[in-house]
Amino acid sequence: MKKPNPLIKIICNIDLIIAMVALIVLTLVTSAGVFKRYVMKDPILWQEEISAFCQVWMVYMGASAAFRTGSHVAIEMLVDALPEKLQKFMGYVIDVIVLFVLVFLLVKSQAYVAQVFGRSGRPTPILRIPYTYIYGVAPYGCGLMIVSYFVSKYAPLFVKSIEMPESGGDEE
Repeated sequence: MKKPNPLIKIICNIDLIIAMVALIVLTLVTSAGVFKRYVMKDPILWQEEISAFCQVWMVYMGASAAFRTGSHVAIEMLVDALPEKLQKFMGYVIDVIVLFVLVFLLVKSQAYVAQVFGRSGRPTPILRIPYTYIYGVAPYGCGLMIVSYFVSKYAPLFVKSIEMPESGGDEE
């Protein structure tokens, strides 16, 4: 059986990769900042700017990956108590609510980023990173969440599943 192309795996998981890199950078910068501030008594002045950048990107890209993998918290007790037909109907109601909320967030975050940061072109005080680079990920993250949610939920209905060989050898 043909192995999946690694480039395709990377592209399909780019949001997760970005979130992981942001988490690693956040951890390293924060650790270095603590060391410099409390041990060497010389704080890293740009630490807060990089931390904010990493946190925002980690949240939005990680949320997209969580939607794709079904890792968000869900309280299913009430829906599971319903009859099967009503469960299916409630699934569609939940899909509409999720879509509405994410589209609302996408539109509002796009408007906010454009209005507050886009027009002013204001950069961060120390590193001079435009705030649109930091907070501009919000609308893209919401768009990715919409795609991830519905692809993970409905793509199996339309795409034949690809059977992967069992791990444990060099089978072809």
